[in-house]
Amino acid sequence: MSEVPGRRVAGGGEKSDDDEVHTPGAVTSAYERVSGPLGDFARTIEHAPQVLPGSVLTDPRWLARRVADTGRRWNHDDARVNGTLWWYSASSSLVAAPLAMLATTGVAPDPRLERLTVSLQPNGYLKAARSDRLLGSVDEFADAVVEAHSEVIAVLSEVSGATPRALWAIATDSIGNRALEAGRAALADTDSSAGRAAAGAVAASGADLGSELARAVCRPPLLPVRYVDVDGPERSRRFVRRSSCCLIYVATDGDKCVSCPRRNPEDRREQLRLRAQMY
Repeated sequence: MSEVPGRRVAGGGEKSDDDEVHTPGAVTSAYERVSGPLGDFARTIEHAPQVLPGSVLTDPRWLARRVADTGRRWNHDDARVNGTLWWYSASSSLVAAPLAMLATTGVAPDPRLERLTVSLQPNGYLKAARSDRLLGSVDEFADAVVEAHSEVIAVLSEVSGATPRALWAIATDSIGNRALEAGRAALADTDSSAGRAAAGAVAASGADLGSELARAVCRPPLLPVRYVDVDGPERSRRFVRRSSCCLIYVATDGDKCVSCPRRNPEDRREQLRLRAQMY
């Protein structure tokens, strides 16, 4: 899957890279168009007052402060757990807008750190990430996100003690979840010609569109993204079959998340079945 269907027909004809990527104002316009489909994740494209260069994501001292901020938030002193919690949030914030753009228009902001600006929430979690350049295909984004994540994960692993594999697993699940929601949002927008074309070409549902997108983006060392369909009262609901654990239950002495891979498989499926009934 090298490009999201719908890019060919959304404007009535084949769109060139110049049309989508190099037109002045294209980046700003792309972010504006994706604000609605992002829903709650629209905050990831709206900077806080203090804007920082993307390079801070590989600054060991800066990342160490983020890990410490997380420890204070949860009153927990294990850097491995705190680094995992911070990345669980940050990895979703970094990919939410790109995946929503890919699902609706076939272009995405370049995630390379030299192209990014970022800002933080008051608690030290990542609030927003914006790029100054667009990429014109899923293939380009997949290569770029692996490059960018590799740099961040290497440093975060050093400062927190979380293993690179665990951090890559978290990134995989973040892509899986955000792509799933992006696909649903794209096809829920009945005014989106790109979404309608995508549905006819590759997907019977938004969940199918999102799943295809996530699988195309997740290249090694990202893990293969996995999904499970669980029956609800009227239809099945697709969930990410997670490979990662956020460790929130360790930091809070609370219960594991509904989809946590550390739950007993039968218990996890029952919890997901109950969740599916909510939709």
